[in-house]
Amino acid sequence: MRQLKNILYAVAASAFLFVNSAHAQAMWVDYSWKVEPQNEKKFISAVEKFTQSETFSTFPGKMWFVVHTANGPNPTTHSFAVVYEKVEDFEATFQDLANSDEFDRFRKALNAAAEPVDEVVYTHVKGYGGHPIDATTYQVSVMAVSNPAGYLGAIDNLMGNSIMKNLPGGFDIWQIVAGGPPGASHIVVFANNSFAESMNFNIESASDPSFVRDFSALGKYRTILGSSWTTSPVKYGSAELDSIR
Repeated sequence: MRQLKNILYAVAASAFLFVNSAHAQAMWVDYSWKVEPQNEKKFISAVEKFTQSETFSTFPGKMWFVVHTANGPNPTTHSFAVVYEKVEDFEATFQDLANSDEFDRFRKALNAAAEPVDEVVYTHVKGYGGHPIDATTYQVSVMAVSNPAGYLGAIDNLMGNSIMKNLPGGFDIWQIVAGGPPGASHIVVFANNSFAESMNFNIESASDPSFVRDFSALGKYRTILGSSWTTSPVKYGSAELDSIR
């Protein structure tokens, strides 16, 4: 995995840019893959085998196995969202895996079944709403944020609208510290129980003048660069996010 040796330096550098998080060390490492349909069973089998191994039994974080439903020209079809509550957990795991024969076999099995696309590191900024433990659908917006403090203030103001009490699920803001699309600085991940649930709320909120006003104000601080829809049929470790929010 090409960029892992540089990740810790990137995380340290991001501290100068990080905004308003009591858990500034919480991090998410995302590994994305392009899997051809004929290799999907082989790819999933490699994941299942490794997650049942002795090496994985000591894994201290959370991992979402993600299927990409719609993401434009991005060739990614599957990914692993690996979340650690602190950088020290990531560093210790990285060192353990470097000496693990089981992990070495896992990497070789993945490379035989799929093509690696990208590795991206995020640090958690802030979460809003309730993150459903059993959430299966996620919408991701990729952004270039020009004023992080101003953006968070505008989000706080938006959340004050009464219609936001009907927000299905919740959303979390993450800062990109290594990898990612050119020009992108943050992403927002919306978690809920179905795409329909999210779209119905979008329709409802679009008719509320106060919401439209405050949502439009976000444009002063961020530019949306793209979006994607994903599902997560399998999760490893606790799926709650309260411990990192």
